[in-house]
Amino acid sequence: MPRNATPAHAWTALVLTALAGAVDGAGFLGLGQQFVANQTGNAVLLAVAVSGELTGREDGLSALGPLCSLVGFSVGAVLASLTTRRHVLTSFGVPFLLVAEVVVLALAGLSGTFVLSIALAAFAMGVQSIHAARIGLAGVTTTVLTGTLIALSVNLSGDRNDLRSARLQAGVWGVYLVAAGLGATIAHELSFSAVCWGAAAVAATMAIAAFTEARRDKA
Repeated sequence: MPRNATPAHAWTALVLTALAGAVDGAGFLGLGQQFVANQTGNAVLLAVAVSGELTGREDGLSALGPLCSLVGFSVGAVLASLTTRRHVLTSFGVPFLLVAEVVVLALAGLSGTFVLSIALAAFAMGVQSIHAARIGLAGVTTTVLTGTLIALSVNLSGDRNDLRSARLQAGVWGVYLVAAGLGATIAHELSFSAVCWGAAAVAATMAIAAFTEARRDKA
């Protein structure tokens, strides 16, 4: 694992990646093929949709979905970053991000509006990205995995510590793939809302564990 990671943080990264994969897979299938975690994909969808509008090409793509996702993710990430800046960060600041993710995912599941569901789910994924950054996992993200793939490729040719990092990074990719497939399946059989509520329940359990750990460290 990365040199500055603890085993607990590594497990946190894997679970959060699973949540992102499940919500992304469910969103792609249940929300008109929109991503809520993978913003690189949304940037491509937005660019293709806009180019189609400008050139008169009829490819059936709308810019509204990817735009809402990009905005929601960015707002969530910026607000999460601002509220956990170093000079305002408390021992409970980072776990609080998990609470925010729980609330927003639950709201995304409750929303009956296509655009609002996308924006809220993406907001939650933006918050989650900052949480992953704040716990300090070098070379591992939980929502944007291209950088993780690059880090994995580099670490495969490194020393023993680098190879430990590579194992975690490979695990992150595997977890994301499996969870995305599971999320898509649940969305098809049940609903996108069911995936959001399930992800919120897992994040709530993680938040309780994180607050318990923070309280123990503070004592």
